[in-house]
Amino acid sequence: MSTRPTRVLAAMTMVGVCAIAPRAFAQEPAAKDYNQRSLEIYEFRKAAKSGPERGREIFYYKCWFCHNEFTKDIPKLEGLFSRANLLSGQPVTEANVKDKVRTGGPGMPSYKYVLNDADLNDLTSYLREKCCWNSDSPPPNPRYIAR
Repeated sequence: MSTRPTRVLAAMTMVGVCAIAPRAFAQEPAAKDYNQRSLEIYEFRKAAKSGPERGREIFYYKCWFCHNEFTKDIPKLEGLFSRANLLSGQPVTEANVKDKVRTGGPGMPSYKYVLNDADLNDLTSYLREKCCWNSDSPPPNPRYIAR
């Protein structure tokens, strides 16, 4: 049996590494760097930090592929908040719309583990204020610069 792991541990203890390591694991997580494009994409923050513009981005990536003008049996979300009831019969309120997105239903996936409360707030503000666009003219890329 090798004594190498014991020697390494003894050497680390002598230099104080073992005393430092527990503190290193207890540190706060590193601050998020929103200059990294991948983090903006992962958190749906390419278009805006919050509000209806961020909600439009969430709608584009999570909702549009089912709720668009080309589908036949899936309800369109344009004018959702001007309707009296959801398909489930519940009145159209912000809380009921968020609950429907969280829990899903027949033919609709649940997003409770994918979208947090801030995401749902931005999504419902988009559905209330600006929904939806014509698919022949989707939302422009906010970073695109024509030359």
